[in-house]
Amino acid sequence: MVDPLQQLLSAGVVPQNPLPPTSRYAGVGTAQHVADAEPGVEPVPVAFLRRRLVPKPERFSTLYEVRCVEGDRRDLLAARHYGDPELWWRLADANGVIDPAGMAGPPGRVVRVTLPVDMRGADG
Repeated sequence: MVDPLQQLLSAGVVPQNPLPPTSRYAGVGTAQHVADAEPGVEPVPVAFLRRRLVPKPERFSTLYEVRCVEGDRRDLLAARHYGDPELWWRLADANGVIDPAGMAGPPGRVVRVTLPVDMRGADG
């Protein structure tokens, strides 16, 4: 017997996003891939996240800039300036950082703290 809820989910009628709204993948959506199966074997669909395109740094409005000090890490910066260590990816996106592991270093590096992408502040 076919499950009607599963049919709605598969058809995309009911949106499904298992990610929290603060995830960098929250807005990308999911898709399914069905590989060719051996004869007589039912193909199994595999869900995957769609590609996330990183926005250009120019799309972020700067709130202020901070100078990194010894011991700063991406999660500590995000916790201090956004109130959530898991939002480090917003700092990386806004600053055009390719390798987030080195985002807070070396000491003296300037990091822009911004509004979310495409959100304009009072000045813009």
